[in-house]
Amino acid sequence: MSWPLTGRAAEMSVIEAAILAPGVPGVVVCGEAGVGKSRIVREALSASAARGARTCWAVATSSARIVPLGAFTAWAQAGVTDPIRLVHGVIEALTAAQPGTPVVIGVDDAPLLDDLSTFVVQQIVQREAAKVVLTVRDGEPIPTAVREIWHGAEFDRIDLAPLTPDEVAALLSATLAGSVDPDAAQRLWALTKGNALYLHTLVERELADGRLANRHGQWRWTGDPVVAPSLVELIESRMGDLPAPVSDVLDVLAVGEPIELAALTRITGAGAVEEADARGLIRLENIDGAVEARVAHPLYGEVRRARAAATRLRRLRGLVAGELAGSAERDDVRVVVRRATLTLDSDVAPDAALLVRAAHGAVWLADLPLADRLAEAAIRAGAGWEANFVRAHALSWLSRGDAAEAVLADIDVAELSDEERARFAFLRASNMLWVLSDPARARELIDSASDRLAPRTTGYIQAFRTVYWFAMDRPAQAIEAAEGLALDNLPAVADAEVAWALAAIYADAGRTEEAVAIADAGYTIAARSFDAPQMRFNIADAHVSALLLAGRVGEALDVAERVRAQAADLPGAAHLLGAAVVGRAALGAGRLDTARMLLEDAASALSASGHAIGWGFRYHFPHAMALAIQGRAREAAEVLAEFDDLPRPFRSLDHERSLAHAWVSASAGTLGEAVAILLSAAERASTRGQFGAEVMCLQTAAQFGDCSGAARLRELAEQIGGTRARVAARFAAALRDGDAGELAAVGEEFEQIGDLVAAVDATALASVEYRRRELRGSALTAASRAESLAATCGGADTPALRAAAERLPLTDREREIVMLVAHGLSNRAIAKRLTVAVRTVESHVYRAMAKTGTSSREELAALFPGAK
Repeated sequence: MSWPLTGRAAEMSVIEAAILAPGVPGVVVCGEAGVGKSRIVREALSASAARGARTCWAVATSSARIVPLGAFTAWAQAGVTDPIRLVHGVIEALTAAQPGTPVVIGVDDAPLLDDLSTFVVQQIVQREAAKVVLTVRDGEPIPTAVREIWHGAEFDRIDLAPLTPDEVAALLSATLAGSVDPDAAQRLWALTKGNALYLHTLVERELADGRLANRHGQWRWTGDPVVAPSLVELIESRMGDLPAPVSDVLDVLAVGEPIELAALTRITGAGAVEEADARGLIRLENIDGAVEARVAHPLYGEVRRARAAATRLRRLRGLVAGELAGSAERDDVRVVVRRATLTLDSDVAPDAALLVRAAHGAVWLADLPLADRLAEAAIRAGAGWEANFVRAHALSWLSRGDAAEAVLADIDVAELSDEERARFAFLRASNMLWVLSDPARARELIDSASDRLAPRTTGYIQAFRTVYWFAMDRPAQAIEAAEGLALDNLPAVADAEVAWALAAIYADAGRTEEAVAIADAGYTIAARSFDAPQMRFNIADAHVSALLLAGRVGEALDVAERVRAQAADLPGAAHLLGAAVVGRAALGAGRLDTARMLLEDAASALSASGHAIGWGFRYHFPHAMALAIQGRAREAAEVLAEFDDLPRPFRSLDHERSLAHAWVSASAGTLGEAVAILLSAAERASTRGQFGAEVMCLQTAAQFGDCSGAARLRELAEQIGGTRARVAARFAAALRDGDAGELAAVGEEFEQIGDLVAAVDATALASVEYRRRELRGSALTAASRAESLAATCGGADTPALRAAAERLPLTDREREIVMLVAHGLSNRAIAKRLTVAVRTVESHVYRAMAKTGTSSREELAALFPGAK
């Protein structure tokens, strides 16, 4: 497996600069074992060799240290016994080169050099016979003579840090040659802390065992890691021989970290904790005024758990759970979840009530697999039907609909109150609709329950009917079903789902203020109960839709970032949904690279984790749209082809799918087809009362050069109001009237509201219209402006931009001079800079103005807005 050097560009630049700088004798590269010191130095030596230098690479080792010149044996002359001649010969062999050829010597693990080898390096540095690059491992004793090599000669120094999470993700993607599930990348970073050697070894083992595998076009990591024997040996050698009390400290932390220092001391003893700290095996952190202990590296815990007997680990988990039960924070939701989780595999008898509370807490914290485990244990412990409800809820959100249905089937409905039966019906019907994809059966279940429930408990029923009609793309019926429902009067899970449905309906309708108000209420509702917090991501998706359709792009970005921050530390689908919502907002703002990467990763991971016809389906369409806007029509078409054929009996996402298809057609050059798709989608949206969606379809048709929606957009601007409808109406009218100046002004207004892709297209179409009227200077100015905006977008490549692409008719020298004009230089300053006569500059400027149709230096400079 090939691991490219990743995330080390800055460090490579420092090493290369030191090697090339005349006054710098060398570089010392410091860092922990396995961080990548040897790799980066060898890469730097390879780069030097490519530039013509002679390079040598020597490795100091403990075994070679007992032999004089052990690190330089390869350069020592055989048969020579006189030390002076031997040292002289090694120096000559290392530094010999053709005149004018630089020499670069790398020495790995310099502190392990024997005395004579150290002397050789000192002499080379003092004589300036070669540049020297050394690696030094953190925490390793450094002999004084070795330290003097770089201290006495003023070497540059680099402290090589572990790879960051983003760098690990990039390295994994490059090594595996494909998209990597963000959750897998994050887990691998968390386990290795960015140590390159640990990462390489762990990934290669997980690949070999099949736990790290490509599923649905994305690399995903499932199951628990198995630390390879070679890595175990390396980690155990770093930990050293452990006395039994210190082993206790590590093992307790391995099963229960983080643990408050006082609690750890009570379990293992103060002396053992102090010795573990002195050995660098644990780390202490101040958290909210308390001191918490963790193992110094996550893999220490993995290795200790793998080595310890199961009975020992069960006993230690029980001890930690007992400490948590006696703590002042024992009722904190995270502590409750930790206590119960520890007891699952401990020698402590199961506590059914604790397990139910913890299952609620795990759902609240979005750890649905753990919620499933805890609820299952609670059921076995005789917790009653509440554990079934919690487990079914978790399984349904994990897209395990059949398992959720089986858990609900185990509930004796006769023992439930009317309120509990209504909750049962809502949960079962929701699972049938969204997960088992059987809307007809879901409606039968809710209608049957309605006939048997008392009128005072029908709030659940009306809530589900609202959601059902929303799912069936019948917004009018959904709004009718919601009449009389007062948000806040229902249980939170039903309220939150209704808030999502209504926010999405009002968003599509262009009723932005109502959508925003309901979304804001929905966030509050979602925080009320353990089973509702996941709905905040659904609500945020609708909230962002409302703002984007209204042209309030900056607000959409703010909402998305807020939700992403909430999801950052949550596992699984929650983390992915936060990223996907940001991706949609970024697409609406024209931040195409960000949108494409976030949406691709999130949509693929959601599909692979069981949400293929749910959230995975939903986010692949904006992903395809981002690709198409960047001109990557074939890739976009492949994404659409994969998901178009999936059966999805709810939420057709009609206008969003149509937008994606239209952009793919337009990117491929079939503008007529693209416009036809959009006009048809606009008509369907109008029929459903989805006027905000209709505006978006007609605006996009205008971006493709179609002005047939001008009159309708004017009507919509008066009917629903809002910034986008007003600007889109101006756009289509200017296009119809051939008003180039108005098109340019519309482009500026799109830029102001944050829709950069629309700004690109309006400005590009202004250029086309100017050119049609033979106003060449204005056409070139608008085209340059459109190209600059497209670059800001991350490489937009739209049909309008292509139509405006007329290269400036300048020679290289004319272009150079015009760029300097744009930078504000006078003719005299330009002449001085280019070492030419002033009259020569004036002549070039005159010819450039004639060719471009400009009449002043200001107009000429405006052709290069980026120069300013």
